Amino acid sequence: MTAKKVLPWPNRRGYIGFHSTGPCARDAFSGSARPHTRGTHMLVNPPGIEDIFPDRIDKWNFVTGTARAAFAAHNFREIVIPVLEYTDVFARGLGTDTDIVSKEMFTFEDRGGRSLTLRPEGTASVVRAYVSNGEYNRLSSAKFFYCGPMFRAERPQKGRLRQFNQFGAEFFGSSDPYYDFESIAMMDAITKGVGIADYTLLVNSIGCPDCRAGYIKELKSYYQGLSDKLCEDCVRRLQTNPLRLLDCKQEGCVALKADTPRITEFLDEGCRTHHAAVKEYLTQNSIAFKEDPLLVRGLDYYTRTTFEFTTTRLGGQNAFAAGGRYDNLVEQFGGKPTPAVGFAAGIERILLIIEDREVPASRLDAYIVHGGGASLVRAVNLASLLRAAGISCDLEPGQKGFKAQFKKADRERAAFALIIGDEEAASGTCMAKRMDTGAQEPVPLEKCVEFLRKALHL
Repeated sequence: MTAKKVLPWPNRRGYIGFHSTGPCARDAFSGSARPHTRGTHMLVNPPGIEDIFPDRIDKWNFVTGTARAAFAAHNFREIVIPVLEYTDVFARGLGTDTDIVSKEMFTFEDRGGRSLTLRPEGTASVVRAYVSNGEYNRLSSAKFFYCGPMFRAERPQKGRLRQFNQFGAEFFGSSDPYYDFESIAMMDAITKGVGIADYTLLVNSIGCPDCRAGYIKELKSYYQGLSDKLCEDCVRRLQTNPLRLLDCKQEGCVALKADTPRITEFLDEGCRTHHAAVKEYLTQNSIAFKEDPLLVRGLDYYTRTTFEFTTTRLGGQNAFAAGGRYDNLVEQFGGKPTPAVGFAAGIERILLIIEDREVPASRLDAYIVHGGGASLVRAVNLASLLRAAGISCDLEPGQKGFKAQFKKADRERAAFALIIGDEEAASGTCMAKRMDTGAQEPVPLEKCVEFLRKALHL
């Protein structure tokens, strides 16, 4: 059957969506054929979308657990935001000229003709939630964190997936530079906590709309005479959003940045004082950083502070966390003027950086080995008793030999094997065997909870 190509289509609001016809359509980015769903053909996941199996979950939970501990230490509380939003949430929040909105969103129309988008990032959704819930019941300040999947229609490569996962934090309610520092300090603590040592923290201020106007004028003047050396996207950006010129990763455009005007030279007194205070907080708290006057970030909502955590271990995708201040975004979403600051980090990118690090593996407290018949009845009763007490355990009800069951106990990394044969079933006991040393001792079934709690320090 001839494959039909996936074609981008503009929906009613002008954003890019994707559709496919034919049972064996090819992927628009990779060109790989997607198998049809009829008959006995194996179904596979789309390119750039991964399955996460248990052998990776221990490290995944280590990263997210480290983040959650840092958020709790700073009094940030979890918010769960929708995966699906009206497209305007991102168009208004991120800017229609950004690469994310103009090229990378998964957008489609529902049956009512409304444009919906799978969220490409978290901040806009958190701001929408904060505003639509009455600025969270008119609190003077609010601290949120989130963790979950994001979606971007990008070409899959190392550190860049179409479905990827982030954790992030957002603070609402003050323009005090302390909160910029607090956001940076949280991510710095998480970075160190997961074991990343070879990283660089980049910090900049892109000022406020007032002082940025003079800089943009100077930036346009610099690039006007170089337009023939710009990539196609940057030729457009020069007219629509000149600040995005500094965000381009094309080799020719990167070379032109060397002599561009520096935005820090255009900061007004308020922005300059704010930037100096953020840097002072970092210095006083022994957080090493490097100033990067060309760091603008790829989203339109930023004001004043921008920052990135980068490493040389991710190739071209060198940032694994980034954020900044966005003092005008709440008002853009219909709320009262509310200064805010936050950041997000890519979980998959962090996992790539620490892929060689050993983390504590999850384990099973006990695996129950039985001989079937009456011993199976005893085994199931014991399993119910242990689970009710919060002790993890497992067993196989099928009639298998002890050797096979011991192999399963070892494969599940059980701390103990609790053995119930015919004699143990008759006497109401089990033989508790330590899987690491092989030492074993008889334990009455009614005493197993007490025994395991003591032995495992539960």
